[in-house]
Amino acid sequence: MNPIRCAVVALAFLFSHLAFAQAYPTAKPITLVVSFPAGGGTDIVARLVAARMTEALKTNVIVENRPGASSQIGNRYVVESAPDGYTLLVATTSIINGPALFAKLPYDAAKQLRPVVSLADLPIFLAVSTKHNARTVAELVGILKKSSNVNFASAGPGTSLHMSAEYFKGATGIQATHIPFKGSAPSILAVAQGEVDFNMENLGPALPMVQQGRVRLLAVAAQQRHPLEPNVPTFKEAGLPDVNLSTWIFLMAPAATPDAVVNLLNKTINDILRTDDTRDKLLAQGFVRTGGSIAEMNARWKSEGDLWGTVIRNANIKIDQ
Repeated sequence: MNPIRCAVVALAFLFSHLAFAQAYPTAKPITLVVSFPAGGGTDIVARLVAARMTEALKTNVIVENRPGASSQIGNRYVVESAPDGYTLLVATTSIINGPALFAKLPYDAAKQLRPVVSLADLPIFLAVSTKHNARTVAELVGILKKSSNVNFASAGPGTSLHMSAEYFKGATGIQATHIPFKGSAPSILAVAQGEVDFNMENLGPALPMVQQGRVRLLAVAAQQRHPLEPNVPTFKEAGLPDVNLSTWIFLMAPAATPDAVVNLLNKTINDILRTDDTRDKLLAQGFVRTGGSIAEMNARWKSEGDLWGTVIRNANIKIDQ
């Protein structure tokens, strides 16, 4: 192809992308894909954001649940979707951990998806039964180090809750056996009943047990205290490393999605997250709004990949496919 023709093709490509970006998002509804069942935390955040996006962008934004295969079905669907800004993924920390947890994945999320905007954190708390003598993290660690039979519960192998407990073990030097359950409800119940020594849990499942006086929250694995539990210290305040182990929820798009579209979505959703109404509705479910730039998302992705990769390797966590 001669140089003039190459230049013409390049200009045509550029103008077509500019025209597309200017028309977005009027062509069709935007779909937010959630790789988990309806009703869970990620789904709750997605539906709240979708409703606000519908108002802000003056177009329909719908949520589509595509659960299964440890979130791989929904993730792969978005990876293979057209990079036009109309199919987006509401992702969680699990997509960052995938390469360390699974021997083989049908996609490379870091290369085939691009960050759009951070949505929310779901902070994770260290919980014990009120039957337990420990009232502080230091007391708990002292008691557990003297015991030869320590167990901890989780909502399932490879979850953020499981890995947070493994981080706690590594940071304190305690030895404890993992007892996995199918979800947070049976896990926190096992804590309340004193069947296990502790777990790491989100506030939503733990709060009813706390209000009933059956579970005590010793610390939150975040860099700030949770607004709904202001008397619970952070890990740093409790003498542990200053770390954020929250379940992170964020929006991703296929890698080739135009910059103009991604930037529009980032600005729109940041504006949504800044509203008091959105903050309050997220907080009512235990979530802390985040937001921020795409550069900040890229930095956090790398930081969390390093953190959780180390935890997964040290604990030798593997998920069978």
